[in-house]
Amino acid sequence: MIENDVKEVMTIMGSPHQFDEDYDPEQDSEFYYESAQTQNKRQLFRDTEEGILAGVSAGLGHYFNIDPVIIRVLWIVLVLVGGSGVLVYIIAWIAIPEAKTTAQKLRMYGQSANLDNFKTFAESVTKEAKTGFKRASDSVKNSFKKKDNTFTKIVKAVARVFGFILFFAGIMGVAALVLFFLTDISFFFFQKEFLNTDLNGIVSLFFVNSMLATWLVFAVTIVPVIFMVIAGGMLLFNQKPRSRGLIFTLLIIWFVAIVGLSFMGARTGFDFKETYKIEEKSIIEDSIQRLEINLFKDEVLINNTTDYDFDKSITLKDNWISLGYVRLHIRPTKDTLFYYTLEKRSNGPNLKRAKSNLEAIRYEIDQKDNHLNLPTQFSFPDDQKIRGQAVKVKLYVPEGKQVLLNGNLSDYPMKIKTKSRFSDDMLEQSSVWEATEKGMEYKGFKTQ
Repeated sequence: MIENDVKEVMTIMGSPHQFDEDYDPEQDSEFYYESAQTQNKRQLFRDTEEGILAGVSAGLGHYFNIDPVIIRVLWIVLVLVGGSGVLVYIIAWIAIPEAKTTAQKLRMYGQSANLDNFKTFAESVTKEAKTGFKRASDSVKNSFKKKDNTFTKIVKAVARVFGFILFFAGIMGVAALVLFFLTDISFFFFQKEFLNTDLNGIVSLFFVNSMLATWLVFAVTIVPVIFMVIAGGMLLFNQKPRSRGLIFTLLIIWFVAIVGLSFMGARTGFDFKETYKIEEKSIIEDSIQRLEINLFKDEVLINNTTDYDFDKSITLKDNWISLGYVRLHIRPTKDTLFYYTLEKRSNGPNLKRAKSNLEAIRYEIDQKDNHLNLPTQFSFPDDQKIRGQAVKVKLYVPEGKQVLLNGNLSDYPMKIKTKSRFSDDMLEQSSVWEATEKGMEYKGFKTQ
């Protein structure tokens, strides 16, 4: 019975010498000698039968006699540290040939195509004939694999360390995200500012349905962290995933969350389609030789000892959103009186809504005698959402007259049209500027 099966396999696969691509009929006497010399030499091929994409990792695993999972983890690491893993994998895909013939598959496992190995192959095929050729081939491959060597143990140890890092970071990440999303956090760090609100409050600044957006953000962020836990556990405990259904469920949830968040983002983006802008001019009637500019942040005067970095700022208080900083432009004019323009702008899905958003902006300039008091932030109700609202003040100084900028404004977002280049150091203290035909001229710091 066995002989018949062997003959049947030989009929299908050919005679033993056909497995050697370099076979020469006149060199039969040297066949066994050459095979004995090359028996333990492995050749690098791509194993597409055990591979997931092109068989590169499986082939490298056979060549170095290690688990292909370790090779795949190394590819992932290369991708994460700079994306070079993709290019290297493509190059390996092109450069490494595929193991197509039986002789190539035998050499991939370090076995020569001689009669002894063919006998092992044939017996394995016969034994597994009833369960299919694929299982027989896998059985033969397993019979050729050797025990773990030192290099394999080192790689597995490194993989376990990497798995521990992934597993621990994933567990900590899941705990942090659950606490962050599902507990009532009374503050939030946003744009270098501590805000007295929770995540839902931040999301509500942009999205109409803030609760749904918050849950979608939660799903998008926590699913990759859960996969870190699963991948780390597989490497750390050398286990395969027990539930493919769980993995597919997480992937579906992640995909749906990304699509939902993208849809909500696109819907929010339509609210920026149209722009509405107005600019109002106010003349300072009094005959003033020097106008003093005072800037207030949270109703506190900015002075020479103030050390603000004036980054983008946002404040949430009593259902109002305060944004900053209001940009200040200073330039000379040939007019005889000081005047300023107040420019407001906002976006909306249409001009009507953009105008409505603009009209909700609250910003008041206070002018008393030769003092012009400017808030550094403007406000609007939080139900208006952030829709590109902005405020700009342009101050025009008559030629020959001066303006005094009170306080340390070296980092404030202002623009001064000067006759020559100047440094921000000129604004570190209260500074005096005089309007000339060619621009504003720096006159030095304020003298006591």
